[in-house]
Amino acid sequence: MNTQNNLVIKGIKNQRTYCMIKPDGVVRGLTGEIIRRIELSGLKIVALKMVKANKDMILKHYPVSDQSWVDKLGDKGLSTFSDLDLDINEFLGMNNKSEVGKSVADALVDYMTSAPIVCMIVEGVQAVDMVRKLAGHTLPFKADMGTIRGDFSVDSPVVANIEGRAIHNLFHTSETIQEAQNEINLWFSDSNEINYTRAGEDIMYSKTY
Repeated sequence: MNTQNNLVIKGIKNQRTYCMIKPDGVVRGLTGEIIRRIELSGLKIVALKMVKANKDMILKHYPVSDQSWVDKLGDKGLSTFSDLDLDINEFLGMNNKSEVGKSVADALVDYMTSAPIVCMIVEGVQAVDMVRKLAGHTLPFKADMGTIRGDFSVDSPVVANIEGRAIHNLFHTSETIQEAQNEINLWFSDSNEINYTRAGEDIMYSKTY
């Protein structure tokens, strides 16, 4: 096998993603169950820590200064009310996507600083997509049973917006390889990941065993 093929295989097998158990997952005692599901899938955790995030770190993690991102949050908020034939202005006193988005973003920051979070670097075959599959849809009521959010989260974005809080969906995982790298650099700037071989790696994805 040539060098290029080896590099491609290594990149796929050793892909890394960033995962974060959110405050509701931690205070509900689901940290162990979430880690168990990640490891049972064949992925391995190469860095792990619990932190009490401050506002500055959360503002670096979420692009709240990006108006297009805030507007996107607002659009999602508007659509969830529309899907239930509810007038968002009646409940929130606003119907502008930028205003709704800012309200959601502010609530998200409050939520993410309300209790400890658990940060992880997860490694394995196409880890970014694998962990997103394990996590399930970001809106709990749309998450399939068998996923982390589908099994353990029952929150509604409409209820969350009316109550002025963030939706409680337990878990964050990077959407892309580039996002994963950015988030790993942010939360693990001290580079304390550990390289090791998991028992069973050869059986799961090698030519011979």
